[in-house]
Amino acid sequence: MDMNAPPPPTTPKRARACATPADWQEELMTLPTGLAVPTYWWHPPQEHLTPVSELSSAAVLCLHGAGDVALCWAQVARKLLRDQRLGGNAIVSADLRGHGRACFGHEPLDESLRLERLLPDMLALVKCISDRVEGEGLILCGHSLGGAVAARAAQEALKMKPPLPVRTVVLLESVEGTATEGLSRSIAWMQARPQSFGSLEDAIAWSLSSGMLTNPQSARENVPPRLVHHEEADGKESWSWRTDVSKATSCLSHCFEGLSELFVALPLPKLLVVGAVDRMDATLEAAHMQGRFRLDVVPHPGHYIHEDRPEEVAEAIAKFLLQLKQQEAAYAKIMEGRASPSSSRSPSANPKRQRVS
Repeated sequence: MDMNAPPPPTTPKRARACATPADWQEELMTLPTGLAVPTYWWHPPQEHLTPVSELSSAAVLCLHGAGDVALCWAQVARKLLRDQRLGGNAIVSADLRGHGRACFGHEPLDESLRLERLLPDMLALVKCISDRVEGEGLILCGHSLGGAVAARAAQEALKMKPPLPVRTVVLLESVEGTATEGLSRSIAWMQARPQSFGSLEDAIAWSLSSGMLTNPQSARENVPPRLVHHEEADGKESWSWRTDVSKATSCLSHCFEGLSELFVALPLPKLLVVGAVDRMDATLEAAHMQGRFRLDVVPHPGHYIHEDRPEEVAEAIAKFLLQLKQQEAAYAKIMEGRASPSSSRSPSANPKRQRVS
């Protein structure tokens, strides 16, 4: 562990005042990679704890996109917790290296966002959270860059001896083709945005007027954690972006290389959520026609669909998980029936059926 790493920066009082009162539990998890990762936990009410399968007790680990923060998942997490169909999954979000409260000034961002740095962090985090939920495993859910990291972490987790218990993968707006084609426009937009604001209210207003976000509640809650507070000697205050993604363009393009084929090949149930069908690339279009993953479209012109359309995104994830849980429960009943003495048959009782099975 890097003992010289500074402690995570605190959130200014005025930033906390602009956000919804905290309904999560924050925990700093120190990983074997040396990174102290701030994690945010939403625990289901006890009355919702009605597990029907392994997925019922698996935690949902949510990963944010480039330049964002873990708390951008807060509204989706709340809506998933209130969904009594799911049986009570804990929701966890975490700040990626170089972001949020895992942003330390001693490491350049183009170093933090290398896959060689992000993947060991994520595998260690998966292991730590899996141990916390007593080995029941994780549902990896990622937006944009977070989706690319989630898919690659799932691939590596399954290769480990023993494999880490990743149950399924959900990607939001994380498509190789659209990410690489639109990267230059995204970088230009980030370079053109205001570098600082005189108040949090100004930053929130800009996020809505610029079209970055369209949901006022999300803007009030999720913009302040994206900013860092400065206080000058003359008493003036300002807020600047905590993570300037334009300084790590080469890392971003590398993170998305080969993502579509990797996602399709994962031997796990998979869900892709996009704002429009035309955002899929050719690899994903062909794989979807073959039924190799589930697709859900939440119509939205912007990129931050989980912040602007949290209800629809939560419903898409909930329906997907509910279907998987029902399948697991049905399979368990079938296997239980086969194992029961009343269902056993002698080899000669029905030779034709014996040959078919």
